[in-house]
Amino acid sequence: MARSPSLLLAALALSNILLPIAVLVFATGFFPYKPFLPGLATFDDVRPHGTAHAALAPLASQPEAVFDRVVFMVVDALRSDFVYGHSSGFSFTQSLIRSGAAIPFTAHATPPTVTMPRVKALTTGSVPSFLDLILNFAESDTSSSLAAQDTWLAQIKTRGGEVVFFGDDTWLKLFPDTATSAGGVEGSPEGSPGKPFFMRADGTSSFFVSDFTEVDNNVTRHVPDELAKSDWSAMVLHYLGLDHIGHKTGPQGPNMLPKQREMDGIVRLIYEAMETEPHHAKTLLVLAGDHGMNAGGNHGGSGPGETEPALLFASPVFKGMERRRKYECPTLPKEGTEFHYYSKVQQSDLVPALAAMMGMPVSKNSLGVLLPELAGLWEGVRWRELLGENARQLLHVVRAKYGEGFDGAAEEVAGRFEEVERKGRAEGDEERLVEEWGEVLYWLNQDGGQVEEERLEEALYTFLNSAQEVMSDTASSYDIPRMVTGMATAGLALALAISSFPSLWPPGIAGVSFTIISLLYGIMMFASSYVEEEQHFWYWLTPLWLTLLTTSRLRSSPSRSSSLRTAAAYFLLLLTHRLATRFNQTGQKHSGAADIVHTFFSAHHIAMWLLILSTYLLNGFFLHTRTFAGLFLPEVAAFADVSLVFLAVVFKLNFTQADAPELVQGLAVRLREWSEPFGLVMQARGAFAAMGIAALGVVGLAFRQARRKAGGGKGAEGSIVLAERLHHLLTLFLMTQTRAPNVPLFLGLEVQRIALGWLLSDSSSGSRVGRPAVELATSVLLLSHVYYFCMGGSNSISSIDLSNAYNGVADYNIAAVGVLLFSSNWAGPIWWCSAAVLLYTQQASTAASKKTPNSENERDWVMVEREQLHKEALAVTKQADQKVPSSRQSWDKSWFVYVASMTAFIATSLLAEMAACTALRTHLFIWTVFSPKYLYALAWSLGWHLIVNVCLGSGLYLLCR
Repeated sequence: MARSPSLLLAALALSNILLPIAVLVFATGFFPYKPFLPGLATFDDVRPHGTAHAALAPLASQPEAVFDRVVFMVVDALRSDFVYGHSSGFSFTQSLIRSGAAIPFTAHATPPTVTMPRVKALTTGSVPSFLDLILNFAESDTSSSLAAQDTWLAQIKTRGGEVVFFGDDTWLKLFPDTATSAGGVEGSPEGSPGKPFFMRADGTSSFFVSDFTEVDNNVTRHVPDELAKSDWSAMVLHYLGLDHIGHKTGPQGPNMLPKQREMDGIVRLIYEAMETEPHHAKTLLVLAGDHGMNAGGNHGGSGPGETEPALLFASPVFKGMERRRKYECPTLPKEGTEFHYYSKVQQSDLVPALAAMMGMPVSKNSLGVLLPELAGLWEGVRWRELLGENARQLLHVVRAKYGEGFDGAAEEVAGRFEEVERKGRAEGDEERLVEEWGEVLYWLNQDGGQVEEERLEEALYTFLNSAQEVMSDTASSYDIPRMVTGMATAGLALALAISSFPSLWPPGIAGVSFTIISLLYGIMMFASSYVEEEQHFWYWLTPLWLTLLTTSRLRSSPSRSSSLRTAAAYFLLLLTHRLATRFNQTGQKHSGAADIVHTFFSAHHIAMWLLILSTYLLNGFFLHTRTFAGLFLPEVAAFADVSLVFLAVVFKLNFTQADAPELVQGLAVRLREWSEPFGLVMQARGAFAAMGIAALGVVGLAFRQARRKAGGGKGAEGSIVLAERLHHLLTLFLMTQTRAPNVPLFLGLEVQRIALGWLLSDSSSGSRVGRPAVELATSVLLLSHVYYFCMGGSNSISSIDLSNAYNGVADYNIAAVGVLLFSSNWAGPIWWCSAAVLLYTQQASTAASKKTPNSENERDWVMVEREQLHKEALAVTKQADQKVPSSRQSWDKSWFVYVASMTAFIATSLLAEMAACTALRTHLFIWTVFSPKYLYALAWSLGWHLIVNVCLGSGLYLLCR
């Protein structure tokens, strides 16, 4: 028995309402905001009471510092080999290492390897939560600031020092002016609310990645003046140019070595001031990368090089230090590695090192461990005192997790340590830490001879390293009930989506194919390698589906001409698919391999621009013949489409000149000179405004034309539906939001839309209602994902393209930037959502045409009988309460089935991804593969499916009725 259409609609609507609820509920359990210990650390926190052991004896309120000033120089994306390798441009820095004036390390940066969480690690010593990855892109976010957290910068300000800053404005968000002079934390001296955190500062936006020079010159211009001053205790410099070069040309790009030499020159400038200026006699230089970069020049995940930046301490003081080893430089990485030079430490280890060298307490939330390479700066007793302070500070973090009973258990272990030692170490994290701290307490209670001191130092390091490992791994605790609730909600959404289908049996080839694709995709979510290389899933399944679809069409083809058209459509679809998949190599394993964009276009930029101009000309043709046809006079339509295309091309040309000048070179010099007075922001706004005005005009005139036709008037080009008119304007907008080398892909998109229309419109007249909709849903689903990946997308955070996120935006606007960012990274999938409506109307028209005569004589007969049929239709309408004609009912159901199919796939993929993240939450790649994939699943479900597919697609569908 047929189910009520209203019930089916309610089930589908409820399913789509539950999807965002499921996503957000699961996310709150999987990505909890990491808590932190409040207040600033003091020496009282780490002083033992009641012990006379020399290693942890009470200290002065503020011990003498080795250094009284620090220059903290961050070079964004400074991979270890850039400094230590044989092809490095840091020749002066390497000479400091050889002379003993610098101590080098490779610092491990835990994923996500983007700037904000890495700066948090370098300043607090903690492991930021994965939520900071999202906050890294939200420039308006204030919840991610460090104003209320303990950092080494806040410690400097607490003791009366001042901090100056120049560079990446991420630091200005992390340390806002609303902070007090003491960092705005409990337990610190009163500060003045609203006082700037930095005494002097000059920030630079990090997201306009085409700038290699000005973004660094804006930092360097301050350095000589600041080195001449003595009113600051810390100067933070954050250079961005090297990272931008990596994003644009990769680590082997022509601009990389000159930029390294430029940064090396800054090191020389600072070090020479340390040698010659009296007030810099006790100044420490820290050279650090916040993260590295992979072979493609990007970062965000855990790929080779992304997690291995350089870390170096430099000062003339180190030359007189008792050294445990000497360093050769340049050198080769450790055997079996690519970027592991010298000792490999955690980025968080920087915090206790700075605290020890500058005579400050270690920040409260630090998970860092003192670097043994620095031991020569202090005599033995003081070194063990510092280790003890570090251990007691980390003990506070451990105690916060395991409770106050931890101390009692450790003291019990210390009382029977010899028995525990004979039994061997415990396996559980808490038990292991209890035993290791108990061993520290045991050696503290011994006489303090040479052997005992050595065993104490060994025990301290054992506890510190274990605590760091355990607390780093448990930095984000999961809320399992919330995660299960999210999965249950997604499962309910899937059940409702399936129940919303008018019928499920027999499924047909399309239904079986769609089900298999959904199930295979869900299974694939449990394998990290498949997630990393997801593009191949879509690249291989798409030709297979097109082959099945073509075969079914050829079997039911009514004529030879129809068969030839089907074969031609199949050939065009496969040819364009093959070319599209070669445009951008993506994924992890082959991201740096040769492709059309990075290999062919870089060497043949003229050919690239000919293809780009051809794409714009085709779009202009469609604007003239489809978008504006019948709405404007031909002359006005020509002026409108030429103006739109001209504005878009000029902006694309000038933006590419700024973003990738090697792709423009000497092309269109006069045009660029003419448009130079108009900045890129104004040009983008002009293009967007023209598109918006055109869209409003088309909508208004199209509705006016529809009313005239309804009233008996004649409307020119009435066969063009409004959705098709808007489609070509949307295409122009998406081309504006796409990198220039990817614009020719829109030629392939149009070819595939037309060819797919031929295939889908050749369905037999006896097709079951809903079957063509599932065929359409399967085709659009596959091609949407194909074009997401072939335009350079992946499941790695490093593939997010920010270059077009600020088109026309002068000041940060979260809504505008969000829309532009999504449209630039999902341009292909958005385009296919609009194309789906066009293919739907084409199928509907074909289905309707099969019910009408075709010959001229039959048309005459129709004209003679039209009046009589009209009268009969009016009578039937009155009796049936204005029921919709059967053909329209059929295709209304088909669009309903299309939306239900897409909803079912999204619910399946979400449920699978949630289950994978839950089951594999202790997996090695949970934060490098599965968590980023969940963020992408969130974007696909909320952005692409709900906003674009359901809202925009259904809105366009309603305009076609």
